[in-house]
Amino acid sequence: MVARLQSVEHSMKLYQGWKVAIAGMGINFLVGISYAWSIYARGLSRELGWSQAETALPYTVFIVCYAVSMVAAGRAQDRLGPRPVVTVGALLVGSAFLVSAFMVRPLPMALVWGGLFGTGLAACFGSVTPAAMKWFPPRSRGLVAGVVVTGVGLSAIVMSPLVHVLVQQSVTTAFVVSGLMLLIGTLLLSRWVSNPPQLDQQQPHGSPEVPWYRVLRDHRFGLLWLMFLLSTTSGLTFATHLDRIARVQASLHEGFLTVSLFALFNAIGRPLGGIVSDRIGRTRSMTLTFAFMTLMLLLSLVAYNAVLLSLAVAMIGLGYGTIFSLFPAATVTFFGEKRFGLYYGLVFTAIGGAGIYPLLAGHLFDRLGNFTLALGLPALFCAIAALLSLRLSRLNPQ
Repeated sequence: MVARLQSVEHSMKLYQGWKVAIAGMGINFLVGISYAWSIYARGLSRELGWSQAETALPYTVFIVCYAVSMVAAGRAQDRLGPRPVVTVGALLVGSAFLVSAFMVRPLPMALVWGGLFGTGLAACFGSVTPAAMKWFPPRSRGLVAGVVVTGVGLSAIVMSPLVHVLVQQSVTTAFVVSGLMLLIGTLLLSRWVSNPPQLDQQQPHGSPEVPWYRVLRDHRFGLLWLMFLLSTTSGLTFATHLDRIARVQASLHEGFLTVSLFALFNAIGRPLGGIVSDRIGRTRSMTLTFAFMTLMLLLSLVAYNAVLLSLAVAMIGLGYGTIFSLFPAATVTFFGEKRFGLYYGLVFTAIGGAGIYPLLAGHLFDRLGNFTLALGLPALFCAIAALLSLRLSRLNPQ
């Protein structure tokens, strides 16, 4: 009888856990509209005459604010629970588009859209992944993290054609519709996001809890932070400039289709990375991912036709998606789950540094007229990340 009750309790917990994971995936699907920025950027360039660097400025500010806010969002999620934090995030991401809809200059839009959307996305993304992972045992956390963040990758598959149609009407229309969709959808889904009951009284799974100040001094944290910084530059560069890359490098005038292709494989990579890392370990998966991305970025340098560029874009998207299931899973494996929101927020600040690179890539294109150097540097960064992952594997061979 006791065994049957325990089995029922376990099944109910798994059901609730997957409910939280699916709600989190839905929220990430909505906020993942950020990956369609290169299509908004095309409209800003066409209607307002912005340069490539100017269209990258709002996205750069967004990434920096996103990264910086992840620490506060993770800490708030650990203390208050995910639901109130996601609710605040929903208000911010919706307002970002609605308030920015009528702005015509790069700097005001960068400060308003970048600041509000970056902070709001941190509140949403920084809450739903930790909340979902806390419902599951260690052997399933890579998969769960992958499922939750898959929403971000799936988003641009649907959102890119939608944003393309809206931008054809006007950038203002695209921003207003996007803002309303984000505001309403995220508020509704936030109702189903919660931590497991009595989390503080439960026996934690995985590694013992580590005080945050010791995490910062841990060599593993430093390596995770630096690898995250180096490896995410490629995906952020593609998210910012892919529509223009497709037009300039391979004469693909329907650049939004390339954005959708990147998003499709980005989505596939997220659960795939979680499944693989659950089987072969976090650090080994990182080494393989970074080495693979290096090769594909080198391929992108010589991809002057639609077939080669599409192959490179798809495979880079696959690797980039994998990153976002590997790093949360590695963080909870190395440092424990109780303050996971804070710990992953600290690791995630690295993307703020990576977010500066798309602005540099825009300046390089404006000066050189091509993306050769802008794509070559991320290839070097991924190669360095692969070498660092070998060092991490010696410190923590999991």
